[in-house]
Amino acid sequence: MSRTGSRTDDYQLNGSFARRSGHLLAHAVRTEPRRFAVAIVTAGVFSVMTVVFGRLLGQITDQVVIPGVSGSPIEGWWGERTQDPQTAIIIAGAVFLAIGVVNASLVGVRRATQGAAVAGVGARHRTVVADAIASLPLGWHRSNPSGRILSAMSSDSETATNVLHPFAFAIGSFVMMIAAGVAMWRMDPWLAVTGLSVVPVIFAINLVYERVITPHWDAGQSLRSDVSTIAHESFEGGTIVKALGAERLEGERFARAARALRDADTRVGRTSAWFEPMMDVVVPLGATALMIVGAYRAQAGAVSVGDVVSAIYLVALLAVPIRGLGWVLGQMPSALVAYRRIGQIAAAATEMDEPGHRVVANVGAGAMQFVRADIGADDGDGGLAQILTDVSLDLAPGTITALVGATGSGKSTVALAASRLARSMSGTITLDDTAIDTVADMGSHVALVPQAAFVFSGTVRDNVTLGEPFPDADVWEALARANIADVVESLGAGLDAVLSERGMNLSGGQRQRLALARALVRRPRILVLDDATSAVDPRVEQEILRGLAADGAGPTVLIIAYRLASILLADSVVHVHRGRVVDTGSHEELLARDPGYRELVLAYEQDSQRAAAESAGVVG
Repeated sequence: MSRTGSRTDDYQLNGSFARRSGHLLAHAVRTEPRRFAVAIVTAGVFSVMTVVFGRLLGQITDQVVIPGVSGSPIEGWWGERTQDPQTAIIIAGAVFLAIGVVNASLVGVRRATQGAAVAGVGARHRTVVADAIASLPLGWHRSNPSGRILSAMSSDSETATNVLHPFAFAIGSFVMMIAAGVAMWRMDPWLAVTGLSVVPVIFAINLVYERVITPHWDAGQSLRSDVSTIAHESFEGGTIVKALGAERLEGERFARAARALRDADTRVGRTSAWFEPMMDVVVPLGATALMIVGAYRAQAGAVSVGDVVSAIYLVALLAVPIRGLGWVLGQMPSALVAYRRIGQIAAAATEMDEPGHRVVANVGAGAMQFVRADIGADDGDGGLAQILTDVSLDLAPGTITALVGATGSGKSTVALAASRLARSMSGTITLDDTAIDTVADMGSHVALVPQAAFVFSGTVRDNVTLGEPFPDADVWEALARANIADVVESLGAGLDAVLSERGMNLSGGQRQRLALARALVRRPRILVLDDATSAVDPRVEQEILRGLAADGAGPTVLIIAYRLASILLADSVVHVHRGRVVDTGSHEELLARDPGYRELVLAYEQDSQRAAAESAGVVG
């Protein structure tokens, strides 16, 4: 179980909208507890200070403004300081200014800490997705478009955190509502009930909004994933599109997806268009109601004019926190959709490629055996689809074994099973007499080099080491054994030579040899070549294979071979046909007793002769 598996429960959403919202917010606070704590505390203090400001406004109206206008004595704390109305106003202004400075400082602290906290949560989301991508079996990647992964990494991770930007302020809003409610209740219960009647109205509006907007957001995020997939395919397949003149069709395909996303976003915008105005109109309606009730209560002598002014100010003041609360409630449906999509990827990664716990000595060439193994590949939905039946073969230490078979016979699945990227459904696969399902750190024993050699944009050193601290001498040795050291030297900067995106400044064969060096620098005990030299010149391929075993210190090699010259270098040949091992033995033995193998080898030989003739300019 990887880190992603242990985090899966964090992203499981169940229950009502309120419960799911609480889960998302609690996850954020657990991720950045200190920063959110500081942001929430400063927001709460700000809210209390703002209510104090409003209460002081009413007191100054009753004790300073009205007495000053009517010529009566200044009352309260202000009258104890001075009876001059202008001086009393200056003192009140100084108090207001002090409160303003404190509140401004609190806002600065809240925004800084909250911004850092949101960034931390976003990084957590992206890390979970990255861990899942690294852990998910190949079948999942084959059955899920790259756009879904790109969307989870970018827009989903960002959307899931948008709701957190006003989170601390929204908590402060609740504090402000409570403080304002208490202050108004102490003035008069009728004022409090009238002023706070806007709160349940807000929640009712949001409940309707959430039920309407959620399906629109879900559809929009799925379409955004589709757009990313098509864009990614257009970039990756640009050569094919240009070569076949399919630019117009590809453009139309992207345009259809873009228009569908536009329409989905428009539906979201239309829904939001009525939600926000409704939130904005609630507070003015509450203030109007408060004016009417306040006038009757003041006329009855239950409250003073200053109390009514203070209550109206507090309700009007609630427009800002209600706006923040409305922003949280408005963003929550889309955040929950994005959060759930991240959780789906995390949940898919509960089956790890690294389950082992038994330590196997990492010394010398490895021995691997397949004993009547039925091998399955992940079907992308957490199940296994059986590909091979009753596979038995023996990879003796230090030998080269060639897998030969027609396209679709199951050769690549054998290679994946040797690397524990495909699993045995029955029978056993062992490494040094230890079941590979139990071997710890499998990657240090077996290295798989696939046919599609991926090259990262960066230096040669970065591409070979992948960030591990291999000495330069070891890197050069691996490059030499992969027969690409001379190419690297010709780039001019040695190991610091920069390779372009996807290695476009290298040929296909050079990219494959670089990928081989990437495996060899790790000194694997078993090297699996899944047609990994298909683009390499046959002469160079033979030099590489001879070099792997020349000094007796090389790894055990399992190669999927399509060239007769490569087959002839193998110590043992395995013929695979329709998911079964048909025969195993030397090249001469299989030629003598296996008609299917003989037919394949003849076809390989004819292809090799044709390729040699073409390269010599005889054909074409």
